[in-house]
Amino acid sequence: MPIQRPMNTGIKDGKLVIDLAEADEHWNGLSMEQQYEAMCIVFQPLLDRATAMKAACEKVLPLIEAVGREGVTDMKDWEEAEAMIRAALPETS
Repeated sequence: MPIQRPMNTGIKDGKLVIDLAEADEHWNGLSMEQQYEAMCIVFQPLLDRATAMKAACEKVLPLIEAVGREGVTDMKDWEEAEAMIRAALPETS
């Protein structure tokens, strides 16, 4: 496959550098409390999903172990576990 020339992205790259510099200046102008609050807002959805996935895994593990020991488990438990996993997973398009 022939090597293709990269597109000229100089204008977009320059705008990105300016935007990042402005964001950095704004960030540095915030107090520690404001920075903490901003980070909590940004990361809370990720923390919520991770917590939900942990709970789903904790629900599934005993079911998997029970299948290994007994061969059969209550389907209602599996459906509940599946619902928990689906709720914890990121939405796909």
